[in-house]
Amino acid sequence: MMKKKYCAVLTAALILTAGLSGCGKSGQQGGDGGQAANTTSESITLTFGHGQAEGHPYQLAALYFKDLVEEESGGQITVDVQPNGALGDEREMAEGLQMGTIDISVAVAAALSGFDQSMDVFNLPYLFDSREQAFQVLDSEVGQDIFKNLESSGIKTFGTFDLGFRSMTNSKLPITTPEDCKGLRVRTLESSVCVDALGELGMDAVAMSFSELFTALQTGAVDGQENPLFTIYNSRFYEVQKYLSLTEHFYPVCPVMVSEITWNKLSAEQQALVADALEKTVAYERELSGQELDKMLEGCKENGMEVNEVDKALFIEATKPVYDKYQAEFGDIVEKIQAAKAE
Repeated sequence: MMKKKYCAVLTAALILTAGLSGCGKSGQQGGDGGQAANTTSESITLTFGHGQAEGHPYQLAALYFKDLVEEESGGQITVDVQPNGALGDEREMAEGLQMGTIDISVAVAAALSGFDQSMDVFNLPYLFDSREQAFQVLDSEVGQDIFKNLESSGIKTFGTFDLGFRSMTNSKLPITTPEDCKGLRVRTLESSVCVDALGELGMDAVAMSFSELFTALQTGAVDGQENPLFTIYNSRFYEVQKYLSLTEHFYPVCPVMVSEITWNKLSAEQQALVADALEKTVAYERELSGQELDKMLEGCKENGMEVNEVDKALFIEATKPVYDKYQAEFGDIVEKIQAAKAE
């Protein structure tokens, strides 16, 4: 069994383990395009950090990636999976990718808008009609072109994980029409697009860190929140929220990312191995996510939540003004996304 190498990196009082970039490997940087020329047989450890719990599809997919890479590399490359936000929140982990203190991570696009403002286009309401349609667009040339903008921040992307759509919960009443939203104080992502979209429904939308959310719901500081079913169930929001309305208003786009510093330290052979493993991992996570979504919904029901469907056409119509507001900023990208949906 090959010995793992660990490197301590102090970030916000966390000790990050075993980033490839800090592990002092021999071998030189390559020439054209920054490609690496690491041809040593020295073992490498890749740190894969994410913010979800052990039973979440993210974690199962990360472990799947670990098994693939370690087997295909004959143990030369090992993977240290760090779940539960152990390495920071999604934005902090993205910053870790920039610095090379984290090698691989996944984050919702809203957490990445600070690196590339075009990521905020994915926070527009009802941008996709289904998970399958989202996959079609995100895997297309249009989707890839949008993600390429992150490369200027030192982040490479390799497909997107799936969380399913975001839906609304609250402690006051079932939401069946936009009228029911009026006056509800609801937490959303730290994105002006998300705040504005919910504002069009008459909600008092509050951008708040996820770490503060459960307490805010428990104390009544906010009436509700909106998240994918995985988050609603695994975070036990059913303990502090009575009503779950399947509005499915946002599709969270979650790119799988690799530090460019890390990537350029891999040999061409290692890059091909990691890229292939990530492609297989994305397919695996999406399939797993689809299988688990119904279980998450049943789990919410079994724990006392009242679940209701909505007429999405009413919500789509009510949130149209947000597209007008961001036309100058995202209009061209939205047109390309609409064209990719039709292909």
